[in-house]
Amino acid sequence: MAEILLTRAGYELKKKQLEEYREILYDRIPNQLKRAAEHGRELRENKEYLDLMREQEFYEAEVRRLEELLDNAQILEDEQISTEFVGLGSRVILEDRTQRRVDTIELVNPAEADLERRKISVESPVGRAIVGRHVGEEVEVELPRGKRASYRILGIEKRG
Repeated sequence: MAEILLTRAGYELKKKQLEEYREILYDRIPNQLKRAAEHGRELRENKEYLDLMREQEFYEAEVRRLEELLDNAQILEDEQISTEFVGLGSRVILEDRTQRRVDTIELVNPAEADLERRKISVESPVGRAIVGRHVGEEVEVELPRGKRASYRILGIEKRG
């Protein structure tokens, strides 16, 4: 796997998620499997047991994915983030000229993207359109389903 650039906050968030998933995988699920097996039915007919086995497979895959991600991660420290141009880790104040509103987003690696927290992937249509741009520049973005949006960059900040 290639090296992955993560913000410090993103790295810590993924590390915490890995700890939570390991706890579920190695503590919670085995205890639940033991209780489900004690119900006395044939295991291949025990729905609770089979559901837990599928859940265990999911968490095994997620733990492997997160371990690989963290093993290959390079951390982008806050002092490495520029306020001269938009890049990974930038907090960008955007004026959505199409919807006439101002919003602040943070550009992150796709592994850190979280729309609810306004963390937008640098590989998303908006991310690709504004990377390398400067305050005052305007960009047109083709969005999914053929929609278009127009943005003006009002500010570039470091996380903080």
